[in-house]
Amino acid sequence: MKDAVEPVVDDGSGSYTGKAIQAYIDGTITAKDLQASLGVARAYMYRLIDRYRHEGEAGLVSKKYGNRNRARSERDRERIMKLVREHYSDFGPTLAAEKLLERHREKVTAETLRQWMKEDGLWTDRRSREPKIYSPREPRPCRGELVQVDGSYHRWFEKRGDECCLIVFIDDATSELKHLQFVEHETSYNYMWCLKIYIERFGVPKALFSDRHAIFRVPNLTAEGERGQTQFARACSRLAIQTICAKTPQAKGRVERANRTLQNRLIKEMRLRSISTMEEGNRFLDEYRRIHNEKFARQPRSDVNAHGPAPNLDLSSLMTYTVERKVFKDLTVSFNKIRYVLDESEISRKAIGKRVTVAVPLEGDVEIIFDEVPLPYKTFDKIRRVPGTPEVLDHKQLGAAFVLAKAISGTEPHHFQRNGHVLAGFRKQFSDPSDLRSKSLQGASASVRKKFNGRPRTPLGRHPIVIIEPARRK
Repeated sequence: MKDAVEPVVDDGSGSYTGKAIQAYIDGTITAKDLQASLGVARAYMYRLIDRYRHEGEAGLVSKKYGNRNRARSERDRERIMKLVREHYSDFGPTLAAEKLLERHREKVTAETLRQWMKEDGLWTDRRSREPKIYSPREPRPCRGELVQVDGSYHRWFEKRGDECCLIVFIDDATSELKHLQFVEHETSYNYMWCLKIYIERFGVPKALFSDRHAIFRVPNLTAEGERGQTQFARACSRLAIQTICAKTPQAKGRVERANRTLQNRLIKEMRLRSISTMEEGNRFLDEYRRIHNEKFARQPRSDVNAHGPAPNLDLSSLMTYTVERKVFKDLTVSFNKIRYVLDESEISRKAIGKRVTVAVPLEGDVEIIFDEVPLPYKTFDKIRRVPGTPEVLDHKQLGAAFVLAKAISGTEPHHFQRNGHVLAGFRKQFSDPSDLRSKSLQGASASVRKKFNGRPRTPLGRHPIVIIEPARRK
């Protein structure tokens, strides 16, 4: 028996398959070694050997190579690309394919058009595009001249607690963490509350640098082409604080890098202290902030403190959520699912049919203002809640809605919690004694059960339900 040798390695001068077959023909390796080297079936190996003997290395090339059964002709390509160059040179391939079919009755797939546009230099995919270069920006020279703010959603307590958001205030001049606070969600109220604490501790900053979250910037323009102010931006304008929204995350890289550091170091520090709730975490944040600043903060280029003095007025009254509401003929104002009844007076009668300002401060009661005069009122809840129903959450976070739905589902009977409950139209695991069809479907095939899924619901209380235990395997 011939000695087995190592597989032939292609050095770039020829085909690896051809060299291996030639080694077999020369008697250097056995058929078993050749089959192991090529990784093909034995019958196909002998076919390759025969083709190599008769045609050489050209015979090893697959006969299907270059066979484009459904390829468009070159004439079609030229005609379609001429339309693209004339009308859709700055369009993307998908939109251009849609317009070619809609306006010119030329049907071509978006992927085919993408390849043609790439060959003609009209389209560059993301992988081929040159990366954007973001020039570094010098930090501001003075403390308080610019403060970067951001909220970071993360599992800060790992598996010991739920996911929450950490609001971060960091000074641009020194990279000092000025304020940290755990909150459930990013909301205007939470940012106002954090800004109030910041001002009471350090003073009024000149500017806040944030992302384009709807808390800081109104996404849509008005009919006049102007951009309104958000509740948080309006509160900042009362304090003469400029709000700047970054166009890219790299522009506010200082707070982004701080978030990445916090997601590493802060989590481990809280793990060592067995902190698992937001209340415990907020009590620890001041201590961690001092540790972090001692290690990472730097001296500013100027010793001038740009923070302004705190205003003489109450900060809670300046940081308010204000909206306009119409006064109805019965001297009532509707806001936040509550009806407010104004006390009858001369000025409240003047407000009928006009709009008043409803102000919700951080602390204190709701104020209704007309012509800069607060109007006395009494509260009338217009929503009659069924006893025992949970309160409606006052935010738009889906995560909290899922938690609420899970809590409500946990109070239901166990057979209501099944995904295949009959009241939802599924009859896979339940049977109604009075419905023979429902009972017969228990042993039916999946295709039959699928056909009868989604049947009209039976009113609750008139549909007795019997839970069918799954059949035990013998």
